[in-house]
Amino acid sequence: MDILITILLVIFATVMLTVEVVFIPGFGITGFTGVIAMAGSIFYAFVQLGNAAGWITLLVGGMVSIALFLWALYGNSIDKVALKKNIKSTVKTVDMSIFAVGDRGVTKTRLALIGEAVIKGQVIEVKSEAGFINEKEEIEVIRVSDDSLFVVKVEKEGKNKK
Repeated sequence: MDILITILLVIFATVMLTVEVVFIPGFGITGFTGVIAMAGSIFYAFVQLGNAAGWITLLVGGMVSIALFLWALYGNSIDKVALKKNIKSTVKTVDMSIFAVGDRGVTKTRLALIGEAVIKGQVIEVKSEAGFINEKEEIEVIRVSDDSLFVVKVEKEGKNKK
């Protein structure tokens, strides 16, 4: 019975490690469970079956783990989940020189510090300098950098919130 338990633990550990390597990339609960099961099978073999069985279990578990690692590294298992498409899209660039401090526009999305707005007829990503701004609110550009516009909400009275 002790030999069966050891063999089942090694098989369970191998299955968990295989699932981790092939289907769930990274090291998560499945991989952790596999490592613990492998260590448990080796410990169980040493305690219940003696030194010879413990060393055999360690050797078999080590060889299975190394074979699994090499299979994942050099086999086709990674190719099944690997990204094979090239990304051909580019980031939309906007000439920032057309914007100036004092330009006004309307938020297209909610500015949770960053969002989109329509300024001078162009949809552009903007950053709020004064916290959250809801969509369809009037905004004013207070700073222009090389790649960003910083805005504040225009108050109803015409004064900026600072």
